[in-house]
Amino acid sequence: MAVPKVIVIVPPGSDAPPLAAVEGEAEFVVVRTADELRAALPGVEILFLNHYRSELLREVGPGDLRWIHTSSIGVDALLTKEIIENDVVVTVSRGVCERPIAEWVLAVLLMFVKDLRRTLDLQRAAEWRHRETEPLEGRRVLLLGLGLVGRETAKLLRAAGMRVDIVASSAREDREVGVVHGIADLDRLLPTADDLVLALPLTDDTAGILDARRLGLLRRGARLVNVGRGPLVDEAVLLERLRDGYLDAAALDVFAEEPLPPEHPFWTMENVLVSPHMSGDLIGWRGRVVERFATNLRRRLAGEPLIDVVDLRQHAENAGSPATEPS
Repeated sequence: MAVPKVIVIVPPGSDAPPLAAVEGEAEFVVVRTADELRAALPGVEILFLNHYRSELLREVGPGDLRWIHTSSIGVDALLTKEIIENDVVVTVSRGVCERPIAEWVLAVLLMFVKDLRRTLDLQRAAEWRHRETEPLEGRRVLLLGLGLVGRETAKLLRAAGMRVDIVASSAREDREVGVVHGIADLDRLLPTADDLVLALPLTDDTAGILDARRLGLLRRGARLVNVGRGPLVDEAVLLERLRDGYLDAAALDVFAEEPLPPEHPFWTMENVLVSPHMSGDLIGWRGRVVERFATNLRRRLAGEPLIDVVDLRQHAENAGSPATEPS
């Protein structure tokens, strides 16, 4: 029996994922450009997406693809009219990065309340300066987004003693996390937050959701953490609010432009933590992503249902994605 051919999209200049775990079970064709994808697509039904920011499928289209597995849990690159209307099955790498991202959020919030950056600065200066710090327990967090990352984050922050209000696309009572507020409640809740955590996907509706007006609704001294997508926030206004002291601090793992240009002011600001989009990347994560893909590849070859399937139509409707509009 001939092995299936699998297209693997990786970022330009990057190595392919460690595919040794599925060696011999498929023929892999690594592509990095639109021309390479066009050449590889005819007759191929399986694609392994290892580049969450890739625009190649938007540019080229899905061709004959019937199944796409993504190394992320976000599906931004796959919310296209063609992929949705062709009923391409999409699976995600569930269980790889959700907990690490939640831990990163907790870590930076602890860093802020315990003033750990200043402690390190004083250590380097050999300066013994006694200070008092804030408690984490009881701080009120406003969490935007209740996907896989949002759920894990809400649970971990609550376990650490924080009060967490959740805003998602619609108001509801959730069996796991309790009350979920809708977007209509966002403006009312922003002034109540000590810490604002963004864990939303990027869609037409969420791009710029934290604009100048909404940044102004945050109370003076609030802190912001972004593990969603950079364009959720008006970065120019955020920069000014951090410079003038209206906002106390920000921890940013994502940016409108990545890599963040070396001349950007965020790099040198004492109240900003710049993280190079790595909050979910534990040592060995690439291998675990391949394991998730391999599990589904074997299920597909055995005629079994795939696991961790994402309903793109529902996702697009819930997120207000442009995928429902003509491309």
